[in-house]
This record gives sequence, C-alpha cells and structure tokens, in this order.
Amino acid sequence: MLSCKSKEEKMFFDFDSVEYYSLNKNKELEINENNRNGIKDSILNNILYFESPHKLDNNVFYKTINSNGFSKFKLSEEDVQYLKKDVFVEKFSLKMFEAMKACAPEYRDILIFKKKNEISGLAKICLSCGQFYFISSKKEIHTENFGTKEEYKSLEKLFNKYKGIKS
Repeated sequence: MLSCKSKEEKMFFDFDSVEYYSLNKNKELEINENNRNGIKDSILNNILYFESPHKLDNNVFYKTINSNGFSKFKLSEEDVQYLKKDVFVEKFSLKMFEAMKACAPEYRDILIFKKKNEISGLAKICLSCGQFYFISSKKEIHTENFGTKEEYKSLEKLFNKYKGIKS
C-alpha cells in the first residue's frame, strides 16, 4: 500500500531547510549537577524530558531553544536532501525486532523543519535510548518504523558533524 504513495506523501515533514539545535555541554553539565534537586526551569524540563510542545506554533518553546542553553546549526543542502531521502520517510523496517535501551528520554537533539521559512515540523531525538517525538504540519504521518539502529547511528554522525565531534 505504501508503494502507491508519492515520495512527498511518504515524508514525515514537508521541508526545504532544517535547523539543528543541540543542548550545550555547559548546560548539560549544569542540568546534571542540579538534577538531584530537579531542573528549576519548567520549560526547559518539558523540552528535555517530555513530549512537548503539542503544537508547532509554540513561541515559548522556540524562544527557549534559541536561548543560551542550545547551539543552533543550519544544515547544508546536501544533509537536508539526505534527511528527505533516507531518514524521515515512511518505510518498512524490522525495527520491532531491534532491542532499544529502556530509559526515560532526554531530548538533547532537536531538528526544526522549515518550508519557505515557515516551521513545518519538529523532531526531538534521544540518541541514548532511541526514543523520538515528532510534530508535523502534515495531517497524518506513520512513524512506527522510524528509529532503526542504522538511522540513529546516521543521525548521531550527522549531529556530531555539526557539533565538531569526530566520529
């Protein structure tokens, strides 16, 4: 049934550019040190640990990730095309047979998808445990087969490229 869909229909997000946000190491250390007492910033707490925001037009969310706690990178056209073609598309996978770590997600990596400079989606990724949270302007997306080990390795390599970490 999926083979009848066009490539554009199979994409999770409709986008022509992508911004990548990564939690700064200094902020991560600060959070880990304060974790015994909990994060005092409830907005940051929601971003890192919960499936939020619930809508794409949440200005508080965008102001927070554009603050000093996150580094922002604009992905190259080559990397945007790679994400379109190989990562954020519906596909068959054997993910259900892959064992992921059981942990509470910590979403330190966030992708903001844009179409004609308007936000069309976001993806929060936890590379540690393989969990993700997506919001898309598309009416219906089927993400149940997203998140294979290969996809997470690929995303980790891409994220490290922008953070300047050699893989």
